[in-house]
Amino acid sequence: MTEPVTYNMTENILYGEKMSIEVCGGNPVRGKVRIQGSKNAVLPMMAAALLCDEITVIENCPDISDVHAMAEVMEDIGGRVTYEDHCLTIDASALGNKSIEEKRVKEIRASVLLIGSMLARFGKVTIDYPGGCSIGSRPIDFHIKAFRKMGVVTTEEENYIRCESASALKGATIELEFPSVGATENIVLAAVLAEGVTWIQNAAREPEIVEFCHFLRTMGAKIKGEGTEHIIIQGVSRLHGVKWQLGADRIAFLTYAMMVAGCGGEAYLETDSDTPPKEITVLSRLGCQIRLGSKGIFIRQQSRPNPIPYICTRPYPGFPTDGQSLLMAVLCKSGGVSTIEEGIFENRFRMIQKLRKMGANIDYVSNRARITGVTKLHGAAVEADDLRSGAGLLIAAGMAEGVTTVYKEHFIHRGYEKVVEQMQNLGLTANYHKEE
Repeated sequence: MTEPVTYNMTENILYGEKMSIEVCGGNPVRGKVRIQGSKNAVLPMMAAALLCDEITVIENCPDISDVHAMAEVMEDIGGRVTYEDHCLTIDASALGNKSIEEKRVKEIRASVLLIGSMLARFGKVTIDYPGGCSIGSRPIDFHIKAFRKMGVVTTEEENYIRCESASALKGATIELEFPSVGATENIVLAAVLAEGVTWIQNAAREPEIVEFCHFLRTMGAKIKGEGTEHIIIQGVSRLHGVKWQLGADRIAFLTYAMMVAGCGGEAYLETDSDTPPKEITVLSRLGCQIRLGSKGIFIRQQSRPNPIPYICTRPYPGFPTDGQSLLMAVLCKSGGVSTIEEGIFENRFRMIQKLRKMGANIDYVSNRARITGVTKLHGAAVEADDLRSGAGLLIAAGMAEGVTTVYKEHFIHRGYEKVVEQMQNLGLTANYHKEE
């Protein structure tokens, strides 16, 4: 391995230094990891903080690039955002700019949620098309159709969207064609200050939606039905600032748990969540021994992972698409044949070529992959294509014999705090390296 360097999240964002992650794998893990706050819950909460003119504080906020990018977008429109020691403070009292053209919009998909909050507060917004991971088409048609039902006139150009309402937003009955997490959150953001009642049918049911609605209710919103297919929002005249303790990130939990499942060994994953994530059942299918503690979950894997004959990613409560790349990496060394069907995004299989480069035996047709377990993987130079494929490659790197270099690590830092340090906490040999 080459000489390691120190990674600083803030400096890396400011100066855009290109880094890679080197992992020397092939050994079982042993250690302890504290699970970070939830990425998929904090981003919509940041958008919700713009709904009031008071201060909002979110504690246990993860130090990840998506949070910092979202903060930059919010500051560009007049918000004041500070981050210190996992405490995010947002003051939206001086918010004024209705045009969101900051370059970070192109880098973070969650910036689309600013449409709902800006419409609710000001009645109009112009925003560049949001960006993010290249995992497939993520059209915002569901968002736009919903806003139109609430009285919003939209104009779509090649590079931006203009949304405006001549009067206060109106509550409406909105049936989603697909239980989209982003569309559900955006509709809720727009509806909490709208006139009348909004009823979302076929709403997303993810735990992050539930926490998001609890957060808004603490701000003074009137919401019920979160966690079911039907969410009902009674609009109110104003919201107020709050202090919120963010829950644990279930996908980060699953990532480090999959490192144990793939590499073998044991680890204690500290988490503040009251209930274990539903994804824990997949770990049992892989052969992991699991013991629930008062402040976390103990996981042990003493043999090769079991194959999983068939699993399909589905909206919650199904197996999450964000976990598909993580599971695929583990199944590469299982003791049999497994099949994964991707039921949500069409480009989630781009990682297969990278795993093949490491010695994996994977065939796929369309959205279905067949993984035949091998006895060993070997190190290679690979590139992350998106957030979760990057995490999957780190799992594979820990499982592989020799050195693996993962390039385009900036994708991974969109959702994982101090990922290399966490791998080191599990006893893995991993380091950052500056690219020439």
